[in-house]
Amino acid sequence: MGRRLEGFLWILVVLALGAAAGFWRSGARKAPEAALPAPPTSLPASPGRAPPPLSNRAAYLPAQCYAVTQDTPGGRVHNGCFACHQTPRAPNFTDDADVQMVLSVAQSAAENRWTNVLRPPAPVEMPKGALLAWVRTNNYRDEQGRLRLAAALEKPPAAWDGNGNGRWEGYTPDCWFQPDAEGFDRAPDGRLSGWRAFAYAPFPGMFWPTNGSMGDAFLRLPEAFRQDRDGRENTGLYRINLAIVEAFIRRVDVPISPTDEHALGVDLNGDGRLGTAEHVAFVWPPVPGRSFHYVGKAAELDPDQDGWPTAGLYPRGTEFLHSLRYLDVEEGEVRMAARMKELRYMRKTRWLTYGQLQLAAEAEVLEKMRNPSKLKTVLADVERGVGTGTGWLMQGFIEDAAGALRPQTVEETAACIGCHGGVGATTDATFSFARKLDAGKAHAGGWYAWGARGLKGVPEPKRADGQGEYAHWLEQVGGGDDYRSNDEVQARFFRQDGSLQPRAVQALSQDISTLLMPSPRRALLLDRAYLALVKSQRFERGRDVLLGAPPKVHPRLEQEGATGIESPVSPGWQTPGLAVRENGSL
Repeated sequence: MGRRLEGFLWILVVLALGAAAGFWRSGARKAPEAALPAPPTSLPASPGRAPPPLSNRAAYLPAQCYAVTQDTPGGRVHNGCFACHQTPRAPNFTDDADVQMVLSVAQSAAENRWTNVLRPPAPVEMPKGALLAWVRTNNYRDEQGRLRLAAALEKPPAAWDGNGNGRWEGYTPDCWFQPDAEGFDRAPDGRLSGWRAFAYAPFPGMFWPTNGSMGDAFLRLPEAFRQDRDGRENTGLYRINLAIVEAFIRRVDVPISPTDEHALGVDLNGDGRLGTAEHVAFVWPPVPGRSFHYVGKAAELDPDQDGWPTAGLYPRGTEFLHSLRYLDVEEGEVRMAARMKELRYMRKTRWLTYGQLQLAAEAEVLEKMRNPSKLKTVLADVERGVGTGTGWLMQGFIEDAAGALRPQTVEETAACIGCHGGVGATTDATFSFARKLDAGKAHAGGWYAWGARGLKGVPEPKRADGQGEYAHWLEQVGGGDDYRSNDEVQARFFRQDGSLQPRAVQALSQDISTLLMPSPRRALLLDRAYLALVKSQRFERGRDVLLGAPPKVHPRLEQEGATGIESPVSPGWQTPGLAVRENGSL
């Protein structure tokens, strides 16, 4: 707990940084005078309606937190916890690295209610031909190319109409999942939707295709970021704004086409003068007097409300869309299927400064200290979704028993906020875009969908210490998923003594598909196992598919119990000597 309390010492530093950023971002605008009160941790309930009861009041605590970390006292430890719970990178101030060593859960969350992990339903028996026909059926677009879910939401049934007004007031899907050569999504008539596909290195563990699913990810910035100062659509300016966001989220320089900085009035390449820029420079902390801001219509937005280019933060109004899909097998190759299991949506509704985020995180630590058994209160509704407490709304759609997409229940969506609402590994409550493939090396600058080009040939991401990220994760966990149930990865990558196969690790460094993609046989078994969850419609009991050895998972946790892990594993971004700077002085 002492590590978390250290953050208080940096509040004044963070607030001072906010003041410095005020001079940098515009010169004419004054910086915020003080941090505003922390935002509420969730949405208010619909007027006149009580929040829906949850069968699992700790639904935000993911099933992976119940994975066994030590088979026998004094035996080898299996640390999958570090992937999420780690020393954060400001402006994420949730330092939860201690969770790797101590099971810091509320007493009422000790019981593992993810019973689909403990006792999964029997896989659906279905002939291969029928199964392939099922996963190849598009449940997002119909035969005429129209968006099925958007049409269904025009007149929502009573179960979807949370406030009973006859209208759907949440996100209505408007992405066609038809990206062009640059990743820009286009409607059948060629119109741009604003969404842009990006490829990224999947987060370690259960999110790999070998553990069940693939999916495309899309990002969209608000309309002003896609327009010139006269309000006309301008894809060139949108590319630059996206490059600025990428530079400040990934904390790297991002190449762009040669751009006249004079015309935009902005020093994109950070050389201190206006000329021709061929990259957006990541310069942080901000340089006083540097002319730097978003371009086009976005340059006219109020930075105190909508945000400005800041390390680790997206502007207000940023949206993410992520499809989660079945696996298809064609000519002996596994690829992403047309059928969606889920459609996940996030929208940033509020701009919060470093100081505000710091105070909110420290307030949560104090509340945890005062009331260690108090659970988070989830107030939300089926239409608008659930708030993360960090300025974002999350909403999701999932298959019904017949395979059509429907809005998730509040409890089904609450399962998402445990990771997106407060762990050390996130960047502004998100995972994927900070892991986008490098713009200077990847195909199409990393702006493409997995459906257009698979994982084959993508090199393994590296940690700051030079280790391969995935190999390092495998070594720490001792298996191919958090529960060590993936027999296929176990056979491919581990020797009898539990050490890694050197040849497999070498191949992985050059091609992540050697680890992440399952065999055709496993892919179809995963599909059958997940389809059983769909037929049961008991997603509140868990939606992870475990296939292979019996999962090593606790039916119950010991509150404040030791995991057997003696010291926390450092995050991949951190190198020796940088810990204080990244989390304090910046």
